[in-house]
Amino acid sequence: MDGHASSEPAKVTVLISGNGSNLQAIIDACGTDALPNAKIMRVISDRKNAYGLQRAERAGIATTYHGVVPYKEKHPDPEDKKRQSQAAREAYDVDLAKIILSDKPNIVVCAGFMRILTASFLNPIHDSATPIINLHPSLHGDLVGAHCIDDAWKEYGAGKRTKTGIMIHYVIAEVDQGAPIVQQEVSIEECKSQDELEERIHAAEHKLIVKGTKMATEAIGQRQV
Repeated sequence: MDGHASSEPAKVTVLISGNGSNLQAIIDACGTDALPNAKIMRVISDRKNAYGLQRAERAGIATTYHGVVPYKEKHPDPEDKKRQSQAAREAYDVDLAKIILSDKPNIVVCAGFMRILTASFLNPIHDSATPIINLHPSLHGDLVGAHCIDDAWKEYGAGKRTKTGIMIHYVIAEVDQGAPIVQQEVSIEECKSQDELEERIHAAEHKLIVKGTKMATEAIGQRQV
């Protein structure tokens, strides 16, 4: 990875899958006191109709749609054609890493990217000394996977918890187990529905992903001094 001087903004690649509200929070924060030393170079989505791509285009940011269908067709699962085979996942991730590394970013931010990344992606990115960070709707060591908000709400209804949380963490092979950069508790109490809980979590996410990105980019600069 090319180093960047402290006076130059860190080059950021953002991965998304959907609406992109957290991406928008980063876009709005770049160049402000909240995130003064970062510039988004490219936004990549695994979903063609992800609204986050439109957000990026409006902000003049390069976008790339990297869909999985061609990989599923080339590497079909012998037991279930609708399911994505491991070979398809790995081939997809090899090319995703190539797309990202061609821009020589200083950091990769997963902001609602709904894919579990394999070693075929993680190894070349890590070998380039490019940190990868992720937004996860749970505290470190608590809930993992794609249904954390659902699980937290169910446990709240069962009287097993009164709070959940969110974190920004470094991405490693073990899903949602990388070292946390920053995290925040979110109370579930007084939420009348899961939708209310989701709104509460998302509102907190928009601030925390900016804070986590700032902390991670500052850490890059410290390592280069």
